[in-house]
Amino acid sequence: MNKRFSWKAFMEDLTEEKEELNIAPAQPSEEHMKQVMQSHIDAINHKGVGATYSSDYKGEDPVGTAPITTGGGDMINELKEIFDVPFTPQRAELISPISTSFGNAAAMAFKLYVDVNGQNISIDIIDVFEFNEQGEVTEQKAYWGKENVTLLD
Repeated sequence: MNKRFSWKAFMEDLTEEKEELNIAPAQPSEEHMKQVMQSHIDAINHKGVGATYSSDYKGEDPVGTAPITTGGGDMINELKEIFDVPFTPQRAELISPISTSFGNAAAMAFKLYVDVNGQNISIDIIDVFEFNEQGEVTEQKAYWGKENVTLLD
């Protein structure tokens, strides 16, 4: 059960050398959530292994479209199979620091460069990941719409 947020406790934590802020169980840790989100960016950039997805994973990309429920495995390659035209991520760039929560969720804003059926575009995306106690991604929501897509050529 989550505890109520306290600005007093939070500010005391920032200004004093306390072990940890006792607001809610931090499972997984903030470090782990940030590493998983960074691994998502790195996987797009072909620099590493992507996030670990739970067997009951569900996602919306973009939010408001049919859920993706592939679960487990290499999500980047699994997503490629879902698209109805060639969709090839070229690179991804974080555009702000990854933000964590006092619970089991984290968010990041990034720019994704993609070749879609021979057309280069960029998409400004805010991704929100939720994690289970084992640190696996259970839910991913990608917030972007038509106004977040730019034709590059």
